[in-house]
Formats: sequence, C-alpha cells, structure tokens
Amino acid sequence: MCYSKIFNAVGDGSQDDGTLYSLSDEFLEAARVLQATLPTRVNYSSATYYLLGHAAELMLKAFLCKHGQTMSDLRKINHDLKKLSSLARAKGLHEEVQLVQIDLLADSYNEKSFEYRTRKKKTFPSLDHLTEEIVNLQSAVFDRLRE
Repeated sequence: MCYSKIFNAVGDGSQDDGTLYSLSDEFLEAARVLQATLPTRVNYSSATYYLLGHAAELMLKAFLCKHGQTMSDLRKINHDLKKLSSLARAKGLHEEVQLVQIDLLADSYNEKSFEYRTRKKKTFPSLDHLTEEIVNLQSAVFDRLRE
C-alpha cells in the first residue's frame, strides 16, 4: 500500500499546517465519538483524554506552522501543550481563545498518563469543558489557516 496516495502528499510528503490541522480534526472527531458512546464494559475516559490532548497538540502545531515554525522546531517541542499554547499566544492566537482546560491537561498529557496507568491520584479537566475549548480552538485555527 502506498501511503502517499492515501494522504495525497505534495512534494516530499512532509507535514504542513493543513495536514496537521486535518489530523487534529480526526483525533477530535474520534474523541467526540467516544464521548457519545455509552460505556458497556469499559470506561473510555483515558482514551478520550488522550485523543483530545493529541487533537489540541496538533491544532496548536498547525497554528504555529502557519506562523513560521518549522516541522523540525515543532518536533523539538514534542508533546508539551503548555509550551505550544504559550508559543501560539506569542504568535498571535487571540486572548479570547481560551486554553485553560488544555493547560490543565498539559502535565498529564506530557507524562503520558493516559497511555500508562499509575496508582497516583490525578485530577483532570471536565471532558465536556475540554472538548468545548478544543472545538473553539479548532475554529480559531481554521480561520487563521484560511488567511
């Protein structure tokens, strides 16, 4: 199977602001599907938090890529949502776009708390509030990508 045919990659197949945004939308949609699915035997909250964190990460990276950050620079930031949100603010992400819930998720997401369980007590933002914030971020990033 040829992956470049699946993604219709242009040039060398590198990611750009559009592909980052598109991927973030897929993760957000997957999280929303899980939120709408009633748990039967398993609670999906860890997977949902992971998907939302990854959606936020990719959206912020799409915004930063649009505003001059290279993919190499973005890879060095890794999964640090706090650093990504801080850089996005510095690059012009409007203050009315709230990042409070994303920042509350940042440490747990960066520590991979949703991929590996520990016996530590942790608190996380409300899934509903986090999702709403990421949807608002998505809208703001989309508007900037169209410019």
